[in-house]
Amino acid sequence: MNSRTDVARSVKVVGEEIEKCKHAFFAVRKKGQHVELIQDNQVAFLKSGIVTIHRIEDGLLTNSIKAPAVIGLGHIHDIGLTHFIQCKSECSMWILDSNIAFDLFTEKNLWQDAFFIIRKYLYICMPKGKLIHKSSAREIVIEHLKEIWALDEPERHTTSVYNFILSRNNISRSAVQKVVRELESSGDIKFYRGKLIELNEMA
Repeated sequence: MNSRTDVARSVKVVGEEIEKCKHAFFAVRKKGQHVELIQDNQVAFLKSGIVTIHRIEDGLLTNSIKAPAVIGLGHIHDIGLTHFIQCKSECSMWILDSNIAFDLFTEKNLWQDAFFIIRKYLYICMPKGKLIHKSSAREIVIEHLKEIWALDEPERHTTSVYNFILSRNNISRSAVQKVVRELESSGDIKFYRGKLIELNEMA
């Protein structure tokens, strides 16, 4: 069983148990609304929608998570708040206090599944943290173009390259445009109306 299958199964198992728990409550959050899981020390089973995770210090987007997903595990009992969660679309979720979630995981023998979920969270967050600290605009743009290219085709075709990069980095639009023009001129990428339609290995 590969790691992606492990995580998908774990999300399903943990999510179903959270949803069935008598202490969980159902909530719907509108697009743009904050989800106060980190501040309130809660976890949630995201049933529908997409949430984004941002750094508090500058608002930079560090991760985007689609339903179905279990969110909040990576920030349980944080000593200092470093991130906040925001809905990119309307979202529905089952929310549970983290202390009750701990008891639930023990009672239902879910700690291995929780581990798989947290491990995935760490793997997808750590590379994005490195992207933010790339030394040059060119490196930042190229790494994010690779990330966009790795998206599923329907999502890639609707992703604005400029919005994607600017929301994740303290970098000027003109700097991004300069690098994009250079990469287009060298034939490394092809653009159409702000969307990435081709990325060559050399980029």
